[in-house]
Amino acid sequence: MAKQQELKGVERKVIKAVENAADDYVDVRDKRMALTTKEVEKRGVLVAAMQDAGVTSYRYDDRIITLDSKTKVSVKAARDGEEGDDDADD
Repeated sequence: MAKQQELKGVERKVIKAVENAADDYVDVRDKRMALTTKEVEKRGVLVAAMQDAGVTSYRYDDRIITLDSKTKVSVKAARDGEEGDDDADD
């Protein structure tokens, strides 16, 4: 982003700590936003895979995957002793 030229005698006060913190924040925010886009894409792939397999619940390793609707899916860690509704054979 181009910086506006300042007029002599009315220069703005430069606070480098604020500018550096803002730049760091913007970098992290932009990376998070890019990851959110990837997450949405991968969620769609997971939903499609479950629909293709005809399952609404699936458990493997320490994860339980639940398809709540046509587009909402959750993947969570299984607690000890927690059972999923295995709709599919492993």
